[in-house]
Amino acid sequence: MKHALLLTGVLIGYVPAALCVSFNTDALKSMQQEGKKIAEQAKALRAFALPNNKCLHVTGDLRKAGANVGFQDCNADSNNQKWRFDEQGRLANQGGKCLGVAGDPNKPGASAVLQDCGAAKAQRWTQDGKQRLVNGVGKCLHAVGDGNTVAGNVVTTNCGEAPNQVWR
Repeated sequence: MKHALLLTGVLIGYVPAALCVSFNTDALKSMQQEGKKIAEQAKALRAFALPNNKCLHVTGDLRKAGANVGFQDCNADSNNQKWRFDEQGRLANQGGKCLGVAGDPNKPGASAVLQDCGAAKAQRWTQDGKQRLVNGVGKCLHAVGDGNTVAGNVVTTNCGEAPNQVWR
């Protein structure tokens, strides 16, 4: 009985202290705002540029499925060079179309084209640690040509170390 009373006395002394935990609501609010800002930036339209300052570019009408996707000199004012990752991990353009591939997405050399956004794995993209754009079937977006090429086609191919697969 003495132990129970002693334990009760100790608990009574500590319980009020435990209930006095306070949170820094300003810090919590700031963290929430920063998280929201990061999420919004991930959804924001942006250009994807190669090391030679050529950007991923819709060469046709940015609102039409089937339009070819290639690369050209970067132009911050060009709507044809603005992309964002949507909620499903697709790379969508300002015209509401998604980056996909023409033909068999599993075969290297399939041209990048605009498509109506859907559930295809070839329309799901991530940017890996090497800044390559990798689709859901494991193929990388690759600019055809060399560093001196003014404009050209973009295809999917096996991922490698080529600078033509680095999209910053």
